[in-house]
Amino acid sequence: MQSTYVKVKTIMDETASSTTYFAAAARPNTSFTMANTAFASTHNGGGAVITATTAGSADSGKTVTLTGTDLNGNSQTEVITLPGSATDTAGTKYFLTVTAAEMSAQPAANVSLGFNASRGMGMFGGRTALKGFTCCSGGTAGDVKFHNVSSGLTSSDTPFMQYRTNGTADNETHFNIPAPGVLCNNGLQVTYTLDNIDQMNVLYNG
Repeated sequence: MQSTYVKVKTIMDETASSTTYFAAAARPNTSFTMANTAFASTHNGGGAVITATTAGSADSGKTVTLTGTDLNGNSQTEVITLPGSATDTAGTKYFLTVTAAEMSAQPAANVSLGFNASRGMGMFGGRTALKGFTCCSGGTAGDVKFHNVSSGLTSSDTPFMQYRTNGTADNETHFNIPAPGVLCNNGLQVTYTLDNIDQMNVLYNG
């Protein structure tokens, strides 16, 4: 790729997880009543993995079908299968919006929809190059993961690169990549866990 000016996106999401952000606890026959369909501005343009929280033990095998968009704004769906216990069940896909959610059958006890600590942000949806980044560590050490994908990213996908934060809050590091950078043929997305970072600036060409 020829040399060009770089672009930058800032990741700065310290918003606590919520089990009821997208839908309050209820027993919908079909469609959930959505409390929100997009993340608040405190997520700084990023998204998260969605959770379904059950209150009873008689809903094993029932499913919730989520409809929305991925980290780059592409349409996607995901099915979360409920367990036979009162617990949080996480999906695997990162959502930027959740516009609708449908039960396969009315649950016997309340179910709510929220999001967990697995977060991510889409940098660019096409061919690009990672040029470098700055990282301000959060209070918990953990991995920031860089993915060469344009859509449908899941929490189990293997990144092409990982960076380990040191767990000392506000400790800042800079990572410079020699020109022309790391080529990402399919796109660039970054994922992390809440409190692993306080802020990142990701430099890319796209």
